[in-house]
Amino acid sequence: MDASSRGVLVVGQHGAGKTWMLGQVVAALGSGATTIRLSPSKALSSVPFGAVNARVGMNLARSTDYYEVLNGLLDQVRSGFEKSENVFLMVDNGEYLDEQSAAVIMQVIMSTDTKLIVVDQPGSHRTYLRELWRDGYLARFEMAPLKSSDVRLFLEDVLDGQVAASAAHYLSSRSAGNPLVLKGLVSGALEEGSLRKVGGVWTLDHPGDKLGSESRDYLQMDLEYLGPESRRIIEILALAGPLPLDILLDVTDSESVDDIQQRDLVAIVPGSTMTMCLSRPATAGPIRRMIPVGRSRRLLAEVSKVFVPDGGTSSDMLINFTRWAVDCGAAVSDEQILAAATRANEMMRLPEALQISSLHVGPAHAGALLAQRSIAHLNHSWAAQACTLALKSLEMAVTPDDGAAALRAAHFAFLPDHNYEVHFASALRSYEDKFGEVSLANPSTRADIDVLTLQAMRDLTLGYSTAALERTLALLDHPMTANRVDQTQLKSLLCEVYSTIGRIGSAAEMAFAVIGELESPEGFPRPDISILAYARSVSAFIYDGDWGTAAKMLEPQIFTNPDLMLSSGGLRDLGEAMMHCRRGHIDEALSLLIPAVGTLSDYDPWLVLHTALGLMAYCRVMHGDIEGAQLPLDRLDALDYRGSKFYALEGLAYAAAARSLAGERERGVKDLYDILHECQESGYAGTELTVLSLLVRVGESGVVPRLGDVAKKLESKGAPFFQSWAEALRTQDPVMLDKASAMAMEYGYELTAVELAAQAQKKFHDRGKVHKSRKTASKLVLMREQMPGLAALVFNSVDRPQMTRREHEVAVLVARGESNNAIAARLNVSLRTIEGHLYRTFIKLDLQSREQLAELMNNDAANTAAIHLQR
Repeated sequence: MDASSRGVLVVGQHGAGKTWMLGQVVAALGSGATTIRLSPSKALSSVPFGAVNARVGMNLARSTDYYEVLNGLLDQVRSGFEKSENVFLMVDNGEYLDEQSAAVIMQVIMSTDTKLIVVDQPGSHRTYLRELWRDGYLARFEMAPLKSSDVRLFLEDVLDGQVAASAAHYLSSRSAGNPLVLKGLVSGALEEGSLRKVGGVWTLDHPGDKLGSESRDYLQMDLEYLGPESRRIIEILALAGPLPLDILLDVTDSESVDDIQQRDLVAIVPGSTMTMCLSRPATAGPIRRMIPVGRSRRLLAEVSKVFVPDGGTSSDMLINFTRWAVDCGAAVSDEQILAAATRANEMMRLPEALQISSLHVGPAHAGALLAQRSIAHLNHSWAAQACTLALKSLEMAVTPDDGAAALRAAHFAFLPDHNYEVHFASALRSYEDKFGEVSLANPSTRADIDVLTLQAMRDLTLGYSTAALERTLALLDHPMTANRVDQTQLKSLLCEVYSTIGRIGSAAEMAFAVIGELESPEGFPRPDISILAYARSVSAFIYDGDWGTAAKMLEPQIFTNPDLMLSSGGLRDLGEAMMHCRRGHIDEALSLLIPAVGTLSDYDPWLVLHTALGLMAYCRVMHGDIEGAQLPLDRLDALDYRGSKFYALEGLAYAAAARSLAGERERGVKDLYDILHECQESGYAGTELTVLSLLVRVGESGVVPRLGDVAKKLESKGAPFFQSWAEALRTQDPVMLDKASAMAMEYGYELTAVELAAQAQKKFHDRGKVHKSRKTASKLVLMREQMPGLAALVFNSVDRPQMTRREHEVAVLVARGESNNAIAARLNVSLRTIEGHLYRTFIKLDLQSREQLAELMNNDAANTAAIHLQR
């Protein structure tokens, strides 16, 4: 409608929502406008004046004479102006507009008051009407892709329910924010059952990039827009995955590469080697399925003339070329099959890992490939088959390296088993019977290092902290572990051990080193290691109370591999929920625990579902939902697999606290003391601190001296807070309690700050210090208002009497220094009414003067500002 231009140029990819948006535009223009819509097509583009003749032909014999066609369109425009105040000429599919029709349209737009709306694709070369934009007559609008947050809202609207963050981030990444591709992925995932509602939240297994029928049809149309050579490059990228630009230029011409880039069908990834990939990754699978086998083999032969994967090839390229060869029936060596299967498991590319590891190879590689098949089965939650395959691979192993791979498969396969320790010991004996005893020495082999690392992982998951610490430190110092992968994995093990035994500062320091490797510009080569390494690092930051760093590390952008978004979704949500829970943000924690429990119920190779269930029960009790807390407690009791020791203990502690607060005090407190004694016997000072905090919360004041002892020995930047907390609880001095509350708020432990403030207020009140009691109560009420959803018993008796709305309004004006007369005039009431409000306020709040009321109101305002700032 703007008079500054003659219309708009709308540019966007197929499926970006251009047609939908034009419908919204037409609806918004309303009945006061006439729209003349031209729809060029591929068929009409070869006919002179085809696009215009198709619109005006009913009233005019189709003509190839410029002036006849022009007058025919002008007649329609004039007719439109007779009916409406505004006339709009809308041109769909501008890339198919023939040159002669474009000339007629340009003449109409430049000689009348008609406005033009042109819809086009990026990079179109034959859109003649773009000259109007280049000359400044049209305003250009780009249809940008949906952002990740938009995708989640879009999905929740389509699915009518909450969607797990990991599912939304994955679908956003695979669709590149294209709405039509996104809808296709959702319909495809629903069809195959990989998008399911678990615990009221939509969660996603790996969907295999199966587009819905509408999106597949549209994708086919999308490809038909391309010339033969441009389509050939798109097919190669779908088959081979991302390729270095140099390789593509060796098999095609630069003009075709430029064409698909300008159309936004591909993206160029900068780096030491420039790489080209499809801009919408989800379309790769459907495009591959459209390519006949013969054509696929021919394309593979052409690309193989300039590139053949070898030992130095990147993991993704090795996996892609192996899958490509297998899909089109080309020969692949046993060595390449084994290498590709191993890399697929390491890269967490689950479908390819299962496909490639299921191929047949000769006896020399069969045992090692079986080990990879075991891991692939486990990643698909086929635990029984994984165990069988792992033991079989150990029997068939012919070299120490094969044996180490088989032992690794056995470790992961039996990890959830309650008899894991026995199974691992048996597998280790089988390995040593075949290949000799393993020890750490300068002539150690790669197999020795791998087996000893597995033993350190065994010690960690079973809770043998001393053994895990000694073995890990020894491995870190060995020359053969000087590489990035070993150092990162071993340091992440140390993060977990240090956090558990109370060396939290050391854990955080180690976590920064781990994160530095994982976030290095060149990327980290082992996603299967990076997921848990991230989780251990974030846990170290949470234990240390470094909320800012923990929150940054929990951002979904950390996991750039889209497959990792799904695999790590439950772990990431659990970590963020733990952070919110420790601070006292119960609503935030619960919103994350629901999808976390749903995801971990299906895929929990890290054995942390116990923690999630215990935490959920605790948060529901703190939320006041006693009945709702029983379901996760019952599920926790019924779990038929073991949890990783350190995390499981913490989950059981939160579950015990939930029982105690929910009415099963005797059982809950007993369970907490049992866990406390186990922590003390095993030296788990970090976990013990959590248990002591929960015991204090449920009212067990007898543990306060022990809390002080642990706090004094704690190695953490949060140690001053814990020491202040313990000392204030020990003395019960209201001034110390109030100061400890302020320190708790400063360190971000907001629930503890509220609890301490409540105790300080009561002590001040009991000792007759009314003014201080009132001041603390004021602060306490404001704290509570900043923690919605929290129904802790601590809030039951700490409110001060509340002013009415009018009393509060008068009090605010008093605090500003206004007189009673001025207030009466401002509020348009009598002076006597104002004096009555103030009299009732003084009685209600036990105040003696206007000065005390002003001080109280100003303190309230300052406390509110401070709390908002800290939040």
